[in-house]
Amino acid sequence: MPSFFIWAAVFTIGLAGMALTAAAPQPLTHLALSALICVGIAFVGILEGQKLRAEGASKAELASANARNMGFIYIWGAATIALTYTTLLSWHEWWHWFLGFAVIGTACIFFSNTVARDHIEGRDDETLLSIGNKLTWVQLVGMLIAMIGMLVDGKLSRYLIPNAMDWAAQNTFFTGALGLAVLSAYALWASRNDKTGSLTVA
Repeated sequence: MPSFFIWAAVFTIGLAGMALTAAAPQPLTHLALSALICVGIAFVGILEGQKLRAEGASKAELASANARNMGFIYIWGAATIALTYTTLLSWHEWWHWFLGFAVIGTACIFFSNTVARDHIEGRDDETLLSIGNKLTWVQLVGMLIAMIGMLVDGKLSRYLIPNAMDWAAQNTFFTGALGLAVLSAYALWASRNDKTGSLTVA
């Protein structure tokens, strides 16, 4: 797992880039940067999972890593929306989404820490891991449906509508869903041959 300082630096630079492209405004550059960051977090999670598996990590350790990286994507989305709509653009519904992302992201981090602590104490909770696996399936399906719905509804072209200030949020929603879908799909695929329990959590 990258150190806290690396994550903090990436988040800070990324948020600065998101703010600059929202203020410009450069909607397509904003979308591309957001996709790069969210998919980047997903691939960091994938690489971490591969490394842990190669080292013979337990189901709980893998579940903890997956939950943590998923939480980072949610928290990234919450931070981006808060920064954008408290300083640059105006959209009255932003705080609903901020709260939702922040709560889910915090829950993911809490789940990650709980599973990791239980493992260290030698009491892995198979029921909890199984619930996490099911939630990962729900998350994967939900993110795919959300992305398809956004494309069909033209949410990524909101910037073409005069005074439609939610375009930055739509970019964040879509790319966050993309990152979560990639990480969820990998986590489920990688755990397909496990004999017992599950390795994934959402």
